[in-house]
Amino acid sequence: MGIRNSESLVKSDFSVDSDGHPTGGETRAYVLVGDSPDEGTLALQILWQDGVVDPELGQNGAFVEDVLEAARQRLQFFNSTEFRCRENSIAITKIEEALQWLDWRTRARLIEDVENTYETHTPAVD
Repeated sequence: MGIRNSESLVKSDFSVDSDGHPTGGETRAYVLVGDSPDEGTLALQILWQDGVVDPELGQNGAFVEDVLEAARQRLQFFNSTEFRCRENSIAITKIEEALQWLDWRTRARLIEDVENTYETHTPAVD
């Protein structure tokens, strides 16, 4: 998606438990080298949260919010340099909006007492 100076390949392998609930998984991004679409250098690896957060052990993988926050920080870094631009600022705003919606979802789940369970909640918007 988009125009870049380098080619990359993102591969995700997500998993579900025996009841079909999303569990962990992994996402890897490779910077492609040479002519082969299967050869590349690992540039990013995300180990996703596996199951609900154990109250005693805590988080065991990344949440979507963690990855969005990392991208936001990277763009903020660019904007602290000579590469500051309107497009970076807009992208930061959109990431912050996404984080706000995910926070809204968590708050709704807390209010409905379904946070950290496999129960669904009533969506704020359809």
